[in-house]
Amino acid sequence: MRKELKSLLLPVLVGFLVIAVSDYKIFAQEAGTTTAAETKEGTKKKQDGLVQDWLNDFEECEDWRATATCPLGDTKIRKYPGKPSTIKDDGTVEPVDIPLEDDNGIVHKNEHVLGVKTYFIDRGFDRVEILPPNEYIIRGKAKEIKVWVLGRKMRHTLYVKLRDYKGHIHKIKIGKLDFWGWREMSVVVPGWLPQSPSYAFLDKNLHFVSLFIESDLYEVPGTFYSYFDNLTVITDLSEFTGDPNIRDNW
Repeated sequence: MRKELKSLLLPVLVGFLVIAVSDYKIFAQEAGTTTAAETKEGTKKKQDGLVQDWLNDFEECEDWRATATCPLGDTKIRKYPGKPSTIKDDGTVEPVDIPLEDDNGIVHKNEHVLGVKTYFIDRGFDRVEILPPNEYIIRGKAKEIKVWVLGRKMRHTLYVKLRDYKGHIHKIKIGKLDFWGWREMSVVVPGWLPQSPSYAFLDKNLHFVSLFIESDLYEVPGTFYSYFDNLTVITDLSEFTGDPNIRDNW
C-alpha cells in the first residue's frame, strides 16, 4: 500500500516542481525586459535647440515626380546610383564625407540620388518642378533648407516652395546652378515667413512643397539634367519645453 502511495505521489510532486521553476523563469524574464526598457527610455536623448532633420535621403524616391512648363522633350525623374563626391586634380573621385546619422538616431544610406531630366525652350520662363508624393510637415520652427546638387555649369536658378499654415505658397531662391560637380546648397528661411510662435506644435508649421528650377534668360535652350541628394532642414526645437497640453493658440 505504501509503495503504491509513493508511486502516485512522486509524479505529482515532480509536476509541482516543474511548474514552480517555469513560473520563476518567466517572472525573471519579464523583470529583465522591463528593466531594459526603462533604462533605454531613461537614457533617450532629449532634443532641444537647433536640430537637423532629414526630409529625404532619396534612397526610395521612385514615387517623386517632375512637371515642366515646356511641352517638348521628356520630363521625368530617375533613381540613379551615386553619391556626392569631389574630383581631385589628378582625376580621382573621392566621396564627400557626409554624416549619415541624424539627430534622431536614424542612420541613412548614401547609395542613390534623385535625377531629373527636362527640356527648356522658352528662356527665362520655362521651369521644372520636382515634387514628393506628399508635402512634408517641418516640425519646430524652420531655420534653413539644405540640399546637395550636381551642377552642370548652367545658370538656371534653384528655388524651394514652402506652404505656411494659412495655405500661402512662398518661393524662396536657393541659388544659381552655374558650377561644376557636387555642392551643398542652402537657404535661410526668412524671418517674415509666417510660422508658429510656439515653435514646437504642429498647428502652424511650414510644409515643404517642392523644389523647382527656373531657366535662365541667357542660357542655351535644350535638354537639362539635374541631380539631388540629402534634402535636410535645420529646425529650432528650443521651445519644446513646458506643458505640451497647454497651447497658445486660443
